[in-house]
Amino acid sequence: MEIKEKKIAFAFFHGCRVDFKYKDEDETRTLYTVDELKYNDYSEVLVGGCTSSSGLYKKFFVEQMSDVNIYKYVDYAEWRLEV
Repeated sequence: MEIKEKKIAFAFFHGCRVDFKYKDEDETRTLYTVDELKYNDYSEVLVGGCTSSSGLYKKFFVEQMSDVNIYKYVDYAEWRLEV
């Protein structure tokens, strides 16, 4: 399993946002939620989730993703209460 696949799996199980580049484009795309990980009929891994705050849902091929970064939202007020 590659590093990007591990990052996407972590984001799926921990509710993280994923930023990535797709198909050698310069534009960085964002998945605000990772709701689905699955194989298609050709054994290619697909990741699906919301790409906008309005709930637009899209699927992407993991093999076509590069520069994958994950971010976890931390509520400062909640964190401050625990310290």
